[in-house]
Amino acid sequence: MRVIEASKLGEAIESLCLDVAANLPGDVLGALEQSREHERSEQGRSVLDMIIDNALIASTEGVPLCQDTGVFTVYVTLGSDTAVGGDLQAEASAAVARATVRGRLRASVVDEPLDARRNTGDNTPAFVEVEVSTGEVSTVGVIAKGGGSEMASRAAMLLPGSGWEGVREFVLEVVAEVGARSCPPLVLGLGVGGTFDRAAAMARRALMAPLDRVNPDERTALRERDLVSEVNRLGIGPGALGGTTTCIGARIIEAPCHMASLPVALSVNCHSLRRNTIEI
Repeated sequence: MRVIEASKLGEAIESLCLDVAANLPGDVLGALEQSREHERSEQGRSVLDMIIDNALIASTEGVPLCQDTGVFTVYVTLGSDTAVGGDLQAEASAAVARATVRGRLRASVVDEPLDARRNTGDNTPAFVEVEVSTGEVSTVGVIAKGGGSEMASRAAMLLPGSGWEGVREFVLEVVAEVGARSCPPLVLGLGVGGTFDRAAAMARRALMAPLDRVNPDERTALRERDLVSEVNRLGIGPGALGGTTTCIGARIIEAPCHMASLPVALSVNCHSLRRNTIEI
């Protein structure tokens, strides 16, 4: 059995936190540049120019892409016959704390959410999710999600017969309500099925999927394109100033669910989709 030491994972998590804070992934930057070429609104093109310039400056100067440096979620996927040695939660939280200091990241996490709401001062604890893969490759990924886009995310329990039309209507209603205050253009992660809590977890994890790769499942790929097209018809546009680019990508994860329900969750992310995954 292969054993990956938690301390080594901590080193990787720290590096990933610093990376995603300052560097917009190539697939996201490419989607923004492509949208810039097709945006019909002059104001929309101007906003996209500023977003792209901001990303280039952040990467060059090594400074955060946004003042809201977000809350970090860590995804560890263990290959078959692989285990973690040590306290992964402690190492992940320590890594986030170190990255917060090194990267001059804003401390955004508060404990006692219903009472004192005291800032922990270092973005801890890290939120860690671990899953086991049937393959041999192990990976660690990090996503930093800001408060604005997180506040725009929603979950619902639809009737079992709602089907894709019901899910699409849910997504469009959410984006129409909150999309303008979520720093569009947006990237949408959609979780369908599972349970109430599982759908939300899938929706956030869907944001980790690259935007420049077509989903191998043809039906899901068609639905992802459908969502982007329909959301763009809303006309919210870059910076909510109107235009043809409200969404630059959508990714869907599905899971089996109880026959009496259709759980669905939408994880909304702004144009600054800060995430990265590496093999370990």
